[in-house]
Amino acid sequence: MSITFSSPPPRPGVDARTVPHAAPAAGPAPTGGRRWPLFGVVGAVTGLAASILSIPQLDEEDYSAGPEVIQQLEATNYRIAFVLGLISVGCLLVAAAGWRRWAEARAPRSLAARLVGQGLAVTATVNVIFSCIAGSMGLYLEGGAEAATGPNDQGLYVNHIILDFGSLLGWWGAAASAIAVAALAFRSPRLLPRWMGVVSVLLLLPPVLMALATSLPGFVGLTMPIWLLAVSIGMVVSRTADAAA
Repeated sequence: MSITFSSPPPRPGVDARTVPHAAPAAGPAPTGGRRWPLFGVVGAVTGLAASILSIPQLDEEDYSAGPEVIQQLEATNYRIAFVLGLISVGCLLVAAAGWRRWAEARAPRSLAARLVGQGLAVTATVNVIFSCIAGSMGLYLEGGAEAATGPNDQGLYVNHIILDFGSLLGWWGAAASAIAVAALAFRSPRLLPRWMGVVSVLLLLPPVLMALATSLPGFVGLTMPIWLLAVSIGMVVSRTADAAA
């Protein structure tokens, strides 16, 4: 006596060969969507404001006065610059992380795509140093919390000279990011809209030419925040960029 096993017949009207297999579950959607470039907007605005506040408006006679110029500096401006600088650093780091995620999703093998976030991270790293120097000026200048016990005018004068260009220098990292954005906008196929490449070139050329012609190092800190502001807004609204990737 033999025992045989048979599979149940298919339901009427259903071809067993055409029954679809279950689709693999999709991974969780990235959080942040198109909102992460807004951190670049805030980082650009606060970073530029911090730089302007940390460079006092003095005439040539004041600069030639040496350490005596310290008596004309205001602690309040440096304290505000310190706070705005830290906000900018934090926002730049978030924006850099957003660009890295965008690169992994849109162009994981592209060096230019990876460079955008890396350049912004460099800017944040350098800027935090000079933001803290501005904070020390707000701490030790007349009206600061430790004005009575802080360094003398000669010591504060050193910080003042460092901040003359120091608060602007970190934006050379963003300049490298601008080069990368231009490469991504002009390549084929394009990953970013063409206008981002044009804006990158137009705002990068002046500081580069000034640096080569006169050795002026700080002009980049006035143009690159504007570049970051424009590109960050573009990432929010551009379909080509697809910041939600």
